[in-house]
This record gives sequence, structure tokens and C-alpha cells, in this order.
Amino acid sequence: MEQLNNHGLDALVWVAKYYQNNVSSDQLRHAIGMQTLSPTEWEIRECAQILGYETELIAAQYKQLRTLPLPALIYIDGFWQVISQENELVLINPTNDERKPIYNSIGHQQAEFDIVLIKEQLEPEQKKAFGFSWFIPSILRQHVKLRNIFILSAIIQLFALISPLLFQNLIDKVLVGRSLSNLHVIALAIFAIAVAEPIYGFIRNKIFSHSSSQISAELSGKIYRHLMALPLNYFKLRPTGKIIARIRELAHIRQFLTGSTLMLFIDFIFVILFVAVLFSYSSLMAWILLGSMGVFFVLWMILGPIIRQQTQKSYQADENGLTFLTESITGIETIKTTATEKYFNQRWKKIFSKQLTQSFKVSMRSEVASQLMTLVSKITTAILLWVGVKEVLNGGISPGELVAFNMLSAHVTQPVLRFAQVWQDFQHTIISLRRVGDILDEPVENERKGIANTSNIHGKIEFQNIRFRYQPDTPEVINNLSLMVNSGEFIGITGPSGSGKSTLTKLLQRLYVPQHGQVIVDGMDLAVADTVSLRRKMSVVLQESTLFVGSIAENIRLSHPQATNEQVIHAAKLAGAYDFIMALPDNFNYPLSEKGLNLSGGQRQRIALARSLLTEPDILILDEATSALDYESEAAIMENMPLITQGRTVISIAHRLNTIMHADRICVICQGEVHEMDTHENLLKSNGLYANLWRQQTQ
Repeated sequence: MEQLNNHGLDALVWVAKYYQNNVSSDQLRHAIGMQTLSPTEWEIRECAQILGYETELIAAQYKQLRTLPLPALIYIDGFWQVISQENELVLINPTNDERKPIYNSIGHQQAEFDIVLIKEQLEPEQKKAFGFSWFIPSILRQHVKLRNIFILSAIIQLFALISPLLFQNLIDKVLVGRSLSNLHVIALAIFAIAVAEPIYGFIRNKIFSHSSSQISAELSGKIYRHLMALPLNYFKLRPTGKIIARIRELAHIRQFLTGSTLMLFIDFIFVILFVAVLFSYSSLMAWILLGSMGVFFVLWMILGPIIRQQTQKSYQADENGLTFLTESITGIETIKTTATEKYFNQRWKKIFSKQLTQSFKVSMRSEVASQLMTLVSKITTAILLWVGVKEVLNGGISPGELVAFNMLSAHVTQPVLRFAQVWQDFQHTIISLRRVGDILDEPVENERKGIANTSNIHGKIEFQNIRFRYQPDTPEVINNLSLMVNSGEFIGITGPSGSGKSTLTKLLQRLYVPQHGQVIVDGMDLAVADTVSLRRKMSVVLQESTLFVGSIAENIRLSHPQATNEQVIHAAKLAGAYDFIMALPDNFNYPLSEKGLNLSGGQRQRIALARSLLTEPDILILDEATSALDYESEAAIMENMPLITQGRTVISIAHRLNTIMHADRICVICQGEVHEMDTHENLLKSNGLYANLWRQQTQ
């Protein structure tokens, strides 16, 4: 039975061409994996979003149509058409471009029609470099809590303003005026503030800690997601220790923004109020205090660059130390088998010595800055007392006002002194921003999604004139290679080490991008493919596949968490892992250590194979998957190979030719080119490179 077509995608294609965007309805249907000819409103809007348009679904009457942004899509007469403003409002049939006045199709003017408004987006702004602005959205999402913190801070600062005034009256009216009646009132007020202030402070700090934790959790999640979205080449070009060191820098930035800095910013707002009150007591003393603030500012400007430069050196030394430590731990087996512990100990001592030296220099410069700030503060206090006492003796201010002035001035100088420490932290944070920016400024994979979705693939693969090198200054690993793999075909790939075999499969997974040529799957160029969707349709078993901490079942279910126990058991049997798993104490619940090191290499490899088979991939890549297996385990897998390869495209890379001899075709790659390709028997008859490799392994 022929499917009905509501022409929703055809109408969208018409509007796209109106905006100078050439696309076909077949491309859009492929993009979202549509199985029918009639898209829903949601599918139409999803396609529009892929094309870069903003959409809105509304219901409108005839009288409202002239006020809408046109052209738009309208559902009328049983299918989607385009409504446009020409000399009058017209309906356009998207299949034949036929136009007719819209009033001819309107039954009555009160009827409502479903309309999809389409708005052309402006060009996206250039991505900004990582900086403080990256954190602002996360902080603003806590605006309610920040508002409450501000209100509580205002109350606490109000207490700080009232307390000096109470002490002023205590001295001037009680001690000097000898008024006991005032003493009780003032003492009661001081007691009330003493009780209320810590309570409000506790509530404020509790809200602040909670909001800081939420901000920290969001920021950590964002950087981890970004890290996971980076291309593989990013990790290949950087030591693991350096990446970890840069991620750790986020903690410094987070602490700076959500720690004492935010609270200090709130306190600084009230400094203006305290300064105004100080001027009401004595303008001379207030100007002296402000003069000391100027001295603080000059010191910050002089010492800041010095501290920042030294901090940069210290961070680099720490990074080198972490890189060496990571390298030592991951390579501990090699270190022990080569008996080079003493050599590595000596290297560690030198690296750690540089860390301590640079850290000591930072501490000394920071300490000098701190002590200079303290010196200026104490000199300022001494000058204020000297001038203040003279003011009291001259009758300019009362003794109580002098005490109140000094108490209030502390609420001005304390934030400034705290700012001195924050300024040092700011120098560290500036460096941390640059280092974390090395990660967050790196473009992620598939940053702009291609139009091609890979929800349904059959496994036909074409490599067309592929040329690839890892770095611009390195030789080509793949040199003008062309290869076609038919859907459902089992292809074996072999050749000398370094000839580009594994690189070829990484190009297929879009882990690397060729400098020239196309990788095509089912007629779709992977340059416009959604990489996440693509990889979900593939499974890969590497020569050394990684297992994670957790049970065996959890590792097998890694890519298919909803799999039933029966599916897990079936995949384990296909991979030849079932028997040894059942011999373990907890069977499939047996806990694995880091990287699964409490299992043998062959056992780990079979679990990795079971994990790949569980997802029932359309394309299965075996990259030396059986190299770590003993011959008995390998024989068990080879016996199941017809079941493993059934209904899917399989690419098996191997140096052990007996594992691929039954492949439909065998491709021999040498120096990045296809050297020869045929069945096992025909390749032996041709007496070429493959035949030579076969003789070496069988004689």
C-alpha cells in the first residue's frame, strides 16, 4: 500500500531555497532517520533546526496571517504548504510551485490552522576564548541564593555599623556622662547584636556553601563533558599528566570565584557606606585612611606581575612533576623489569627539587607582599591614633567618636587587607585560566553537527583517494588509498607494522579526519555525519581494550546498559568468555580492578569482545583482537566466527593470518597503499607479499 505524503519536508525545502540553502527532502529524511513519507510537526522542526533555522509552532486564524513573518509552513487542504506574501497572501504547493490566493482555501475566517514559523538565524558569533565570562551563567543561575546572601550580608554589615555607635554612646554618655540608665539599654543592645550576628552569619555561610557546591558541580560537569568531546588527536599529542594538571587548575578558579572572593565583593559594596560615615566624624582622618588605600593599590600594581610571573614557573614545575609521576606509575612494570628504579628515583629528586624551589620563590614573594600590606596598615593605624587624639584634645571629636572611628575604619581596612590576599589568588587564577583554556578553547568533535544522521546503516564502506598524516611535518601514513567493502562482507586486513592498517579503521570511526579524500558509509560522506550516532552503529575490539572498575557484567553492558542477562550471557558465549567467567567466585558479578588487571590479558580481551558483540553492531572492527589469546581460546572464537560475522560488515586487522584466512577478501596494505587484495587462495597463487607472509608463519 502506498504511503501518504503530507509534503512537510517538501515545504521546508521550499523555504530553505528561499533563504539560499540548497537541500533535498531525501537528505532531511536521512538526517533524522525518518521511516515514513509524512513527517510530524516535531520532525519538521527538527529538520529546520539542523538547517540552522529557529521555529515556532502556532495556531492562527485568517485575520492573523498578514501579521506573521513569512514565508511559513501551513497545514491546509490535508497537507503542508507554504504561505507567502506576494501581491497578496498566496498558498504555494511545494511539489509543483503552483500558487493560488489563500482565501480560495479558507472555509470560514474563524478556522484555525497549524503554522510553523521559520526564522533565519543570524550568523553564530565567533566562539569566545575561555575566561571569567565562561563562569557567569553558572553563577547567575544561583541568583535567588545570591540575593538572599546579599540581604543577610546587609543585615550583618548593619550590625557592624551599629556596634561602633553603641560603644560611642557607652563612652560619651555612660563613662563621661555617668548615666547608668543608658548603660542598661546599651548593654542590652550590644548583647542582642552579639547573639544575632553569629546566627545570621551562620545562615549566610550555609546558603553560600550550598550555592558554591552547586556552582562547582556544574562547572566540573561542563569541563568533563568538554574533555570527553575532544578529538582523539588532542590526547595523542599531550601527555596524560599535563592534561590532568590543567584540569586540576579548575579547582583554583572555582575556589577564587565561589570562595572568599564573592563574599569580599559583597563586603566591598558596604565599604562605601562606612567611608561616608567616617567622613561624618572627621574628614581629615577619613582622607588619611583613603590615602593608605592608594598605597595599597600601588603595591598591588607593582607586586602583582612579579608574583604572577613566578607563579607561572611554579605551575609549570608542578605540571612536569605530575607528568613524570603519571608516566612512572603507568610504566612501573617496565621500570621493574629493566631494574631502573634508581635512575627514576634520581630523576624524581631533580624534578621535585625544582618544584620546591619554584614553590618557595612564590611563597617568599607572596609573603613580602603580605608583610608590606600589614606594614602600611599598622602605620595607618598609628597615624590615625595620633591625629585622632589631637582631634579629641582640640575638641574636634569626642573620645567615643574616636573609638567608633577606629572600629569603623577596621571594616574598611579589613576588606582591603583581604583583597591583598585575593589579589595574590587572582594572579594564580589568571594563570589557571590560561592553562584550563588549553582544554576548553580546543574545538570539540562534531561541534557543528552534520546533516547526515547514521541511525540506519547497512555497512557498505568506501575509502576514496585517502591521504592522511598525523602532523603537517610528518610523512603520510595513508597514501592515496582507495578501498570498497560491501555490506555484510568479512574483510581481513594485514601488512607490515606501521603500514596504516589501524589508522584506516580510526578514519572510519571519524577519530581522525583525512587531509584528502572521502570516507563514505552507505553513500554518506562521514565529513557531514553525526559522529556519536555513527560510532553507536560500530563496535571495536582493540589489541589492548580497556576495562573499567566494576563487575564483569557492568563492563559487558557498557554500551548497552539495558541489556538483559540472557543477552549478556549470549555475547559472552560468542566471545568465548562464558566458561572462565562462570569459574570465577561471583561469576558475572566478579569485581574488576583498575583496567581489569586482576584478569589475564586473554580474559580481558574476551570480555572486550563480548562488550562489542552485545550491541549487535552493523560494523564490527577487530584490531588484533585475538593477539593476546592462547590458541585454545582463539580456536573457540574462530569456531564462532560465522555467528559473529553474520548480518554485519566485519573488518579484522591481524598479523596472525590464520585468523583471517576465511575472510571473504583479504586486503594487504603496505606503506599506506593497497598492495594486493583477493581471497586467501588467490593471494597464495599470486605469490606476492601475502604469500610470503603466509610462508613465514606456516613453515
